[in-house]
Amino acid sequence: MADAQFDDAVAELVLAGMAIVEGRRIRRAPIERTQPNVSRDALVVFDQLPPDGTPVGGLRLRSAVRITNDRYRLALDELKTAGLVRIGRGRGGTVARADDVSQPAGDELLETHIDDAGSAATGPGQLVRRESELYRPFVDWYQSEIDTAGLTFSHIRETATARRRARASGQWSRPDVAAVEVWSSYLLPDVVLTISSFEIKRAVDANRLESLYEAAAHGRWAHCPSLVVETASEEDEENPLPDHILAELDRLKLGLYTMYNLGCGSFRVKQYIPPSRRVPDPGYLHDLLEYFFADDNRQRERYRLAIRR
Repeated sequence: MADAQFDDAVAELVLAGMAIVEGRRIRRAPIERTQPNVSRDALVVFDQLPPDGTPVGGLRLRSAVRITNDRYRLALDELKTAGLVRIGRGRGGTVARADDVSQPAGDELLETHIDDAGSAATGPGQLVRRESELYRPFVDWYQSEIDTAGLTFSHIRETATARRRARASGQWSRPDVAAVEVWSSYLLPDVVLTISSFEIKRAVDANRLESLYEAAAHGRWAHCPSLVVETASEEDEENPLPDHILAELDRLKLGLYTMYNLGCGSFRVKQYIPPSRRVPDPGYLHDLLEYFFADDNRQRERYRLAIRR
């Protein structure tokens, strides 16, 4: 059917309570709804938990629902008070359906707002569904920072491997975002080139050691590799990662940035730990620069002028 017909059919199913839309995914709405009654937000959280009682990590659960942090906490408290969920240990906690609990009753209509891109609308504190949603806000923020740094040349862009395309040289072939900066002075004989790489992770993936090693692997191409993590709350900006992850990050000499969703497509970005500078192999630097400027002749020429002495 045509796109418009499909959208109308989905809207009809949602209004009838027969389907639930989550981002770009549509799933069948639970049919059996028995007591106790709970709010719409509590139903949204409860519906993300496996019916067989399998625990779900707190960060993963938080990232799966499109409500603010305050509403999420109230919904979780409501489910705990009603005896519908079990809370386990771990960073962010784990949540599971309580034993022998059927689907709770709620309002007849679960309101879901879908924007033009087919994703649920975001507000303050809400987590993104796709890692790529963090790329452009970070690029815009970093470009605004280096624009005021008095550099001879500066440019930042997304460099992640395109979706549905095989990576050219292994699992960790390219950083998500890379920046090229050149500083020079007419009083000094040399120019200073700095290539920075940024591996960006959603909150649900941030505390995995694999994320650090992926960011560290980009050090062969970059002078200053960093990890960028989405934070689930303003409090997490002050303590974004567990101590053992921070210790490994320090050992690898990586930088760390945080991103917190302020709503309406705006993110607050902070540098938590500055990266240590390393000396990559010139061949790898050349390869990254070739890729960085491959489809942008204007920036390539600006860069070449900046490094000529």
